[in-house]
This record gives sequence, structure tokens and C-alpha cells, in this order.
Amino acid sequence: MRESLRKSGIDIIGDVSWGTHFCQFYQTKEDLVDTLAPYFKAGLENNEFCMWIVSQPSEVEEAKEALRRAVPDFDVYLERGQIEIFPYTYWYLKEGNFDSERVLNGWVEKLNQALTNGYDGLRLGNSFRLKKKDWSDFDDYEEQVNDVIGNYQMIALCTYPLDWCNVAEIIDVVINHQFALIKREGKWEQIESSRRKKAEEKIQNLANIVEYSNDAIIIKSLDGIITSWNKGAEQIYGYSSGEVLGKPISILEPSILVEETEELAELIKQGDKIHNYETLRLRKDGRIINVSLTISPVFDASGKLTDISVIARDITKSKIAEEKLRKNEERYRIATEQTGQVVYEYDLRTDKSSWAGAIEEVTGYSFEEIHKLGKEVWIKNIHPTDMNRGDEKFQSVRNTGGRFKEELRLRNKDGTCIYIENNGVWLTDYEGQPYGTIGVLKDISEKKLASKKLQESEERYRTAAEQTGQVIFDFDFETHEVRWAGAIREVTGYDPEELENLDKSVWIEHVHPEDRMELLENLMKSFEEDKKFQVEFRFRKKDGNYIYAENYGVWLKSDDGKVYRAIGVIKNITEWKLAIKNVEASERKYRSFIQNFHGIAFQLDENFVPLFLHGAVEEITGYSEEEFMSWIKWKDIIHPEDLSFVLKEEEKIQSSQSIGYEETEFRIKHRDGRIRWVNEIYQKIQGKDGKPEFYQGTIYDVTERKETEKFLSNIETARKKEIHHRIKNNLQVISSLLDLQAEKFNNRECVKGLEVLEAFRESQDRVISMALIHEELYKGGGLDTLNFSSYVEELTKNLFQTYRLGNASTSLNMNLEENIFLDMDTAVPLGIIINELVSNSLKHAFADRDNGIIQIKLCREDSQESKDNRAGSNNEGLKGTSFILTISDNGIGMPESFDLENSEGLGIQLVTTLVDQLEGGFELKKDNGMEFTIRFTAA
Repeated sequence: MRESLRKSGIDIIGDVSWGTHFCQFYQTKEDLVDTLAPYFKAGLENNEFCMWIVSQPSEVEEAKEALRRAVPDFDVYLERGQIEIFPYTYWYLKEGNFDSERVLNGWVEKLNQALTNGYDGLRLGNSFRLKKKDWSDFDDYEEQVNDVIGNYQMIALCTYPLDWCNVAEIIDVVINHQFALIKREGKWEQIESSRRKKAEEKIQNLANIVEYSNDAIIIKSLDGIITSWNKGAEQIYGYSSGEVLGKPISILEPSILVEETEELAELIKQGDKIHNYETLRLRKDGRIINVSLTISPVFDASGKLTDISVIARDITKSKIAEEKLRKNEERYRIATEQTGQVVYEYDLRTDKSSWAGAIEEVTGYSFEEIHKLGKEVWIKNIHPTDMNRGDEKFQSVRNTGGRFKEELRLRNKDGTCIYIENNGVWLTDYEGQPYGTIGVLKDISEKKLASKKLQESEERYRTAAEQTGQVIFDFDFETHEVRWAGAIREVTGYDPEELENLDKSVWIEHVHPEDRMELLENLMKSFEEDKKFQVEFRFRKKDGNYIYAENYGVWLKSDDGKVYRAIGVIKNITEWKLAIKNVEASERKYRSFIQNFHGIAFQLDENFVPLFLHGAVEEITGYSEEEFMSWIKWKDIIHPEDLSFVLKEEEKIQSSQSIGYEETEFRIKHRDGRIRWVNEIYQKIQGKDGKPEFYQGTIYDVTERKETEKFLSNIETARKKEIHHRIKNNLQVISSLLDLQAEKFNNRECVKGLEVLEAFRESQDRVISMALIHEELYKGGGLDTLNFSSYVEELTKNLFQTYRLGNASTSLNMNLEENIFLDMDTAVPLGIIINELVSNSLKHAFADRDNGIIQIKLCREDSQESKDNRAGSNNEGLKGTSFILTISDNGIGMPESFDLENSEGLGIQLVTTLVDQLEGGFELKKDNGMEFTIRFTAA
């Protein structure tokens, strides 16, 4: 290490060598700056790397300003990195803990960096404000600093606020430095520290330094006899020096701490040090006080332990204050917990936060959990959207200081989201810089939910009010202000804003002149009688047209009986008024109508008991209206054969949800015994609960119509049967003529008999197939449809009789589903198809063969829909029923070259055409004979 001297910048010290380690005690910031500013100026100007450790984060900028005033080019030094200024918490504390080894290694590392960068060495300036719990560790650290700095190119100045140190701590500081600077009577003095001097001399010299202190400084012998007693001891214990010198120090012990002084003395004798030991002591007046003791050994020149030094500070007031503070904090904690709020405090300088209040109730975290997690609870659990939204505003308030209030969403420990109100204030130092914040978190989830429900309720109220078609008003008698809601535009024609701005004094002018006086009189009467008001009047809308309006409301009174508000609704009753007029007119017409009505108008209750019967009651039934309303029941005159039908209709309408009209016809027995047909049209009227309230309808006498319909029906049936009979006879005549013509051609030699006869026979068969249809219709009960299965049996029987000559061994197998009824449009073409295909098999399939078989199968197509349609005795009324007709034989079959689509035979062409007419499908199989499959749909 270089031995050259360095300028200290402090006049009283002058030049110092590397390895110098000294301290300063100051009372004001001005004292601190007066020393450190020239100290660092000298270091910067002499190519030294400088570090200033300030006691508070807020003091960093203060230090820079002080150096700018002392060093002209300070910003140049600062910009090139020749000086660094850190807060004490950054350099000395790691996670709140002091680690002397880490700090000392840091100084050495900084020196090596400085030397590498071309600086001559390292100049340090430290400002300390130690907590009592850290003092013992720091005292050991200062002893180590002497050894480190003495071996390196370093100079270190440690500064201490005098009001933060007691006598014992001042002694410890001075002992661990080469010399100390202290200001007396406005002048700085340098006090040397020598470990070779006697401990008594050190204590005496240092006692002179702090002679203004009120601490008690006592020297006692090793056997506990008081040998020295200062004025501070007199003030604390109440004894004068003459009263206690030569007496045992145990006189200061309270009875509850007997022999404590001896136990402490034993610890000193064993080489221990006692710092800031808090205990109780007894004053002369008998009061017990709280004291903080620092006990040290006193050695002679040879290093032998001769006495024990006891320095005491009266901490009774601070203890009382601490107890009050503890109680206040306890009351504060209980009070904040009872409010259901969380109180927090955050310090920017230490990055520490503290919490109190209903922590677990609001956040779900325990007191220990939230103190451990600190601000991470806030950062991780605030909803990202809310964090981003409020960041700009939050930073603005933080930078300028002041109060803030915001609503945020916070994720609770259990994952649920709650709404909180964050209400607080940023704390600033004397320069206006923020250093922390205090605030209150309040769970406002219920409030937000209530607000949301209120908003939704108001929206529903507004919507409901508009939907009712009414205007709701609220008139304040004190302010003469009117609030409007509801269907304002629909009722008045004004927009809500226009109505709000409408002059209240001209409101009466919108009332029809003929109604104004009556309106005012009714309102005044209800006001004087303290009754609800309900008045009708004509109101002029914005477009000038008048409507009928009803004003219905109530007067509200205060506790002293004074009316202060009127609340009510105004309803457009124009339609209702017009409806009343229409009803009155309708009633007149109804009475006139009933007088001339030839039917019965009725109304029945839910049990079908008549409420009234009007009209031609006696004319239709033979009984009067009064008789039906007293002793005759309507069911008593219903024809017995129709009674069950009528009762089923009643059950049907009772269970039906429909409110439409229904119609039925049945027979009744007239009073004179005649049977009368009546037509009843009825309707179910439902009540508000969905149950039938009553039934209403009309009854007409339709006896003449029913008899006429029956007469005409009989005539129509006879006419249709006659037509079918005549058509059948005509077709049989045509068949006979064709037969005669065929015999005529058979007798001519010039005509190819077989071809001509075949043609005539085929035509004759086709005519017969159609004639059979009309015969079936004539014989059957129906006139429009026939039982097709029976028809097929009759048709094939005739064909076998015609073509079986020479083929006696040919047999017929039929599988015909029963109760297949087809109309004429389907039966005629289908009959011709069967005629063509069966006759073709009989003529051509079994040439030179015996035991021929022809099979006919007719059935509905096997599908779920078809199955569902088989419920009745016939298929009338069914829509789109599909059928399959299969005709096959085991004959010689068709040649391979046969083309169904291009057949030259008239019969096959006819079959193809008729299948198309039925909109069906046609399939031919030529294996092992011939099989025709036809699929068709019939209504």
C-alpha cells in the first residue's frame, strides 16, 4: 500500500494516510454536510473513487444537491461514475438483515473495481441510524473494519446522529475508530482513541463529551460496592453521591429481582458484554422504574479487571409509551377488525408493507400469511384489467402525492373474486417526494351487488313502466320539481327531456277547457280529505290531438302531517273510453239480435252448469229459459244414443289447451216428444290461472238440414249405384260384342285366326277387368272405394276360366292382404296390369309344360310408417300408403334378349304406361320363370 498522504478536505484533520478510519457525531444535517461535502470534494479532485451511504432513501437527492453546491463539476463526476450514492438499506441490509462479512467483501470488491478503472483508491462516507437490535452486530463489524481498511487503499468516515446514541454506544463507536470529530460550542474538536489508556480514563473523557446526557454512569467494585456516582445517576435514582458511595449496588434492586446484579457481574467477569439490557430498578422514593443497562469491564494498566462500569438510561416513559402504544395498537386492531376493513401501510424505502384489521375476513389469508407474502398478495391477486386501467392514474397520484380512491377486483385466497374499495393517501417528505402510502381496503362486493341489483331493478322498473303504457310522476312540493318515467312519448307525444323542461305553470293548459275546473276541484277535494285521487280528463298531446287520460295517485305526508310529495300515474284511457261506448252500442245490438235470434246463446260455468240461455230456447226445446235455470238439466233432453258422445266432447274440451271454437251435432228430445237435431258451437274461456272460467257458444236447430242431407244422401247413393250398374252392363255388352266379332273372324279363312282372336280376347279381358270394378262397387257398401283383394280374386278366377283350356295343371297361389281399399283412379289401371300379366303367363309361360304355378302377392310395404297406418278396417283417409304387387310364374321365362323398355308387345307397353300413370316402380326378374314387382302409393 502506498504511504503517501491524501487530502482529507477537513481543516481540523488535514492530510491523512490510506487506511484511516474515523468517525463524526453530528446533531444537525448542516453539521453532517459541513464535513462530508469538503471530504468528498477532496476525493473527487484527487482521482479517488467515492461512495456515500446515506441513512434514508429520500436523502440521496439531498446528498447530490449538497455536492453540487460544493463541487462545481459534480454532474461530470457523477455521469462518468466516479461517485455513487446509495441508501443505507440498499448497501448494509439484505432482506432486512445486516451481514458484516457481505458488507466488508463489498468494500474490497469496490476498491478492486476502482483500481482497475485507474483510480488511486476508495473514499467512503457512511451515515448510520441503527436499530437497537442490530447494534451488537454492528459494533463487531466496526472492529473488523479497522483491520480491513488498515490494509487497503481506503479512507472511511462514519457519521452518527448524536441523539440516536446513548453513552455506552458513543463509547463503543469511539473505541472502534482511530479518532472522532465532535462539535463543542460551535467548533469541531478531534478526540483521540487509544486502547492503551485505562478504561476509567476513556470513560471519564467520553463522559466529558456527553456531559449533557442524563444517563447514569456508575462504577462498582468487583464485590458490588459503588465507587463512582455521576449527576445522571442522582437524577435517575434520587440518591446523592454521598448517600450511595461505599454502599452495595444491590440497594437499587427491587425485591422481585434479588441477586440480579450479582448474576450480571458474574457474566462480565466471564468476559461477556451486556448491551441495552432492560430491567427494573428501585428509586430512593420507592418507585420502581424501567432502565436500560450497558455493563462493561474496567481494566487497569496491566489489563487486569478491577471494576465494572454500569451505564443506565431511564426508559420508564418510553416503556409507558410502548405499553400505551401496544394497547392502542390492540384497540386499533380490534377496532379495524370490527369494521370489516383492512388497513395497510407500505414503505417505498424499505419495500415493506404492514397489515391490520379484518385481513382473513376480506382476503381469506391469515395475518401470518399476508405479512409473509407482503405486496405480492396485491400484485398477483388484483384483476389484470383493473391493474392496467388504474396504473396511469395511480402513478400520477403517487408522483405528486395526495389522496386516491379506486374500486378493484381482488382474487380471494379461495379463488373467488370480490370487489374492494382502495382508499388511501401517499405520504411525502419535506421536499414533496413520496416515500410510502397508508390506505384502507373495504370489501364492497355486497354494495356492488346491491348497486347492480338496484340498476337492474331501475331498468326493469323503467322498462315495465314503459310497457304498461302509463306515465309515472313524482312531484316535490318543496322544490316544485317533477320526475317523470314510463311511456312518456306514447302518452304525451313529448320526449322525456321536453317534458322535464316544460313550464309547470302552463301544464293546466294541456287539459281540455271543459275538464279543467272539474280536475282541480277533484284534486283539491282529495287533498283536503287526505284521500287517494283518481280523476279523468282530456289531455292535449304535443300534436294537438286530445286523448282521454286517467290520473291516479296518492299524497305523501311527513311525520308532522305536512304533504311533501304527490306520486301517481297518468294513463291513456282513450281506447277504454271508446270501448265502453262500443260495448254500450254492442249491448244494444245484442239485445236487438237476441230478440230476433232463431238459435240459443248460452254460457256455462266450469262444471257445465248454465249461467244463462238466451234466444229461441222454448222454440227449439219446448222448455223456457227459467226452467233450464231452475230444474231442467240440458243433459236430460239429449238423445240417449248421443249422450255418451256429448259427454266425451265435454271431457275433450275440458282437457284441451285450445281456446278456439269447436263444433258438434247431436239429437235432443223436444218437450212434445219429437226428436230434433241441433248444431252446437262452443268455446272454452280460460281464467288467469289457466283453468277454465266458463264456456260459451250457440245452439241452432238443424233438424230440417239433417233430414234434407239424409234424403239427398240416399238419392246420391242410389244414383251412384245405378251408374256403376249401367257402366258394368255397358262394358259387358261391349265384351259380348267383341266375343261375337271374334267368332265372325274365326269363320273367315283369309284372316289369321289366332292373331285376330287373340287381339279380341285380350281386349275383351281388359273390358271385363274394368266391368268387375263397377260390379264390386255396385255390390259393396262403398261407392268410391272397393275391396281390392276381393276384386283380384274375382278377376283371376275369370282369367283362369278363359285361358286354362289345355293347361289344366296350372295352379294359382294368392297372398293378398285383407282390407286393402283403393279408389277408382288406382283400381282401374292396377286391374288392367294384373289382367295383362296373369293372362300373359297363362298364354305363354307353360307351353309344353305341366304343373305350372302363378303367384300373386299384394301387401302394404313393410315400413314403420306403413305399420302405423294399418290401424283401421280400411285405408281410407290414409295419406301416401305404399304397396307392393308381385306377379310371378315358374314358366319358361323371358328370352335373354327381352328389353322391358323397348318391348313391341302391346300388353307390356300397356303395363309400363299404367305403372307410370300410378307414379310407381316396375322391376322384372327373369330367373327361374318370370317375376314382376310393382311398387305404388295410394291415397
